[in-house]
Amino acid sequence: MKPIYIDYLNALDIEALAMTDAEIIGAVEAGLVAQGKGQTVIEPRVHLEPDPSFHGHFNVLRGYVAPLDAAGVKIVGDYVDNYLHGLPSEFGILNLFD
Repeated sequence: MKPIYIDYLNALDIEALAMTDAEIIGAVEAGLVAQGKGQTVIEPRVHLEPDPSFHGHFNVLRGYVAPLDAAGVKIVGDYVDNYLHGLPSEFGILNLFD
C-alpha cells in the first residue's frame, strides 16, 4: 500500500505563502469558470445547531472541482457568546483532498 501523507497548514503557513491579490482573484475566477462549465459539485450546506442554549451553530460545506481534481469540506462554527471566554465567535477548518 502506498503511504498517505497529510499536510497541516496553519495561519502562519498561509501567510508565508505571500499570495498576491491577483493570485487569489485568479483562483476564485478559475473556480467560478469551472462552476459555469458544470465542472463542479457544490452540495447544499448542512446546518447543525447542537443545542439552542449554546447560542451558535456549525455549517458543513462540501464540494468538488474537476479541473483541480480536488474535493473539500469546510466546517465553520459560529458561537456569538465565545467572546465571554476570550475566544473568537467564528472558527473553521478546511480539508482539501487531492
